[in-house]
Amino acid sequence: MRLLLTEYISSLKEDQELDKLVQDLLKADGFEIFTTPERGRQYGVDIYAVGPDKEDDNIKKVHLITVKQGDIDRRTWNNEVSSLRPSLDDITTVFIRNNLSFEHRNLPIKIVVAFNGRLKQGLQQDWRAYGERFPDYNLTLWNIDWLVNAANKKLFNEEAFSGEVRSLIHRSIIYFRDPDYDLRDFSRLLLLLREEFRIKKSARHKIKLIKQLHFILAIVVKYAELENNLKHALECSEKYILMLWQEIDALDDSRPYFGELFSALMNRTEVQLRYIKKLGRVAYVQDGFGRFAGDSVAYTYKVYEQLGILTLAGLEFLQLSEALSSSGDPHLNEVGSAYHAQSLDVLSMVLRCIENNSIFYSPREDSHLIEINLILILLKKLNRQDDLRTILQELHDQLAEGVILSNIFPVFDNNKRTVAELEVDYQKRLSYDYQSSNLLACLCEWTAVLGDEGLYRQYKLLKEKLLPSIDLILWCPLLETKESMFDCNAMDTGYSLSNITLPDSLTEFQSLTKTEFDENTFENEFSFMKSGFWVIGLIANRHFRTYTFPAYWRQFLS
Repeated sequence: MRLLLTEYISSLKEDQELDKLVQDLLKADGFEIFTTPERGRQYGVDIYAVGPDKEDDNIKKVHLITVKQGDIDRRTWNNEVSSLRPSLDDITTVFIRNNLSFEHRNLPIKIVVAFNGRLKQGLQQDWRAYGERFPDYNLTLWNIDWLVNAANKKLFNEEAFSGEVRSLIHRSIIYFRDPDYDLRDFSRLLLLLREEFRIKKSARHKIKLIKQLHFILAIVVKYAELENNLKHALECSEKYILMLWQEIDALDDSRPYFGELFSALMNRTEVQLRYIKKLGRVAYVQDGFGRFAGDSVAYTYKVYEQLGILTLAGLEFLQLSEALSSSGDPHLNEVGSAYHAQSLDVLSMVLRCIENNSIFYSPREDSHLIEINLILILLKKLNRQDDLRTILQELHDQLAEGVILSNIFPVFDNNKRTVAELEVDYQKRLSYDYQSSNLLACLCEWTAVLGDEGLYRQYKLLKEKLLPSIDLILWCPLLETKESMFDCNAMDTGYSLSNITLPDSLTEFQSLTKTEFDENTFENEFSFMKSGFWVIGLIANRHFRTYTFPAYWRQFLS
């Protein structure tokens, strides 16, 4: 594990990776952090913290830390814009004089260079000489060896985990280079760590374990990124968050753990942003996703997969924005506003992706309602009524055209082989019985949410004239659904409304749907809905392909 930690820490970039690790190490030692890395002039200090100096009898000191990536050699010492020596000069001549808080001016000062490399032999004399110029300050190097030792002791503590846990971490990382890897080793790892969590008795020990799990996930995610497989990284973070929520929710008092859940969600956003940046190269190109698909069926599935990842990120940003903006803390409000802006950016990318990949409007299986609902929920939450109406209209038009021209409609049993056979076998399409549709029932209810009489009538005609034999059904959860939805597809629980009829009047349909929502919405009793963590359910729905709970859109009925 030491070799693994060394490889992990040495691969960290300076910005938002290495500096975050240093902050985590400081927090583990009880430091109070006053400033963290930000853009603009910082006068050499990336992290300003106060806490016990473990290398000097735990004396309370000001720690002024500059973070650098890689080895320190002649070039990085004094020959670049971001060289180390100018940073140290800024700390000793400007920051200490002008930027120290008044209450810290009588504390001893320790200047630290934290870097994930080593001090080259040719620089050792320069470093010693520089330190001798400032005898009042304790100048210290935290190099790769120091960081590895500290991380192993404070964040990971490999001796606390079994050999099987360490082996599963290794196996997960090894197989990340395979894009088809099913993450079975990581899933097994989470099961073992879940058992460890349940064994811990006190909240303090449970929270300490969660912090260690955050670090394990950071290692796993970083290696997935190094293998150029961010999709695996996203899937691992989803599995972890769902496991974490399930365990926290089972406790008598889950409130002490909410901060760690937020940390997990915020850490996940960093992976999502990197994925979004990578996805942008394709999303803004006409038929971009089609260039990686061999046929129209594969193209459709690829579009839905990527839109699901993208839109879920937007909803998670929005969840964080809602929670932080209501905190009453000005700094958290500012962070919340930043997340809200990111959700708007994601929505713009989603709409552009749909515009460039119009095959989205031809869903091929009933479960594609999961991604469609994510998009419509994001649109509704961000008050984009016109875009919502446009998507519902285009879905109607393309579904109708598919039935009229080719007898193509989303397959009810979500069998990909059936979808592929219908694509190439015209005779099979002509005689195929599509049986039922959750997707169409769901879209009809969205017209009620939108309150568009004309659009509702178009969907009603689509059902009655073109699809008279299809049974409109709608799957809904029961209270027991909560017990399985975080481990597997929960469609075996719950119930389905069947033989749904569409009345002539939109007002009557809205009234019937609202009554159903008021009287039979078990999902509103789920703890993630009651506590305001609504996005947890959407993560689980998409991850395990459980259909979106109707409350997610019925809540918008006035």
